[in-house]
Amino acid sequence: MVKEAKGNHVALVVEDDPEMAEEVKDLLRSLGHDAVSVPSQEEAMSLLDAGKFCFVLLDLQIKTAPDSIKARVEAGKTLLRMIREHFPNRNREDHHHLQILVMSGYAMERHDVIQCLQDGADDFIIKPLDNNTPRMPVKIDECLRKSSRKSHKDCAVVMNAARKASQVSNALTQDQSLGATLSITGELQGKRMGVVVDSKPLFLPHAQFLLLMKLVTNRVQNGHGWIHKTGLGSRDGEGFKGLSNLNATIQPFLPGGISFYENDMHGRYRMHTGIAVGKIDHDCLAGHWCKDLQMLSSEIQRLQKL
Repeated sequence: MVKEAKGNHVALVVEDDPEMAEEVKDLLRSLGHDAVSVPSQEEAMSLLDAGKFCFVLLDLQIKTAPDSIKARVEAGKTLLRMIREHFPNRNREDHHHLQILVMSGYAMERHDVIQCLQDGADDFIIKPLDNNTPRMPVKIDECLRKSSRKSHKDCAVVMNAARKASQVSNALTQDQSLGATLSITGELQGKRMGVVVDSKPLFLPHAQFLLLMKLVTNRVQNGHGWIHKTGLGSRDGEGFKGLSNLNATIQPFLPGGISFYENDMHGRYRMHTGIAVGKIDHDCLAGHWCKDLQMLSSEIQRLQKL
């Protein structure tokens, strides 16, 4: 388990040179961050799967395993691809939730830089550390900003958002504090209907509430939660607009600046996997004037009994 001072961002430093690892950690501590360093590909992946890191500083020339004789550039490149495979997701601004800053003491050829960017690197840090423009502290601040980590309290949710979908359920099981809980009361306030996000009530217009119920129904129905925009009532580009409107209403109530929904870029959407579905007041929904809402409520109840 990674130990960090309360409220401090935590970096994973992958560096096989002990002196350089300490230099990087000293610089991070001067910025108010904590850091854990490992020398090998194997140890890095083990810690990333178990820990709660806010960003990664990855030297390209590392060892494959702790008992490896020699550090190799290919080990670093492979680790870059492995990390990005496990943590591929991006936020609404198209920045990775988990930022990877590649470090290199060697003059990288242009094709190597392009390859690293294609494989998921977010920025580069040159060794010696004083040779960077902008300077290394600026690059780190920028990576935290891009990944929506305004403070460390945001990081548990953002890290969960970074994970590949198949890993999210395991992550949530390990730490039930991740994400938010959305409950559906159905309470009427004029023409709006009530939901609760982590004890904070808000009221949605009918169209947004209906869209939310479709996403919830699909989450209960198939686990992964993906649904094509046509199933959400989209005609051409309307599905994205509708979800954008729903997200604009709910996102301010979500921790870490995460988006309410995810998009697979192939016309399918789902409610963010870091958001748990809480209590649904089916008695209230059963008396609603909208038949579609009544049917969705009944379908959720049926599915939950299976």
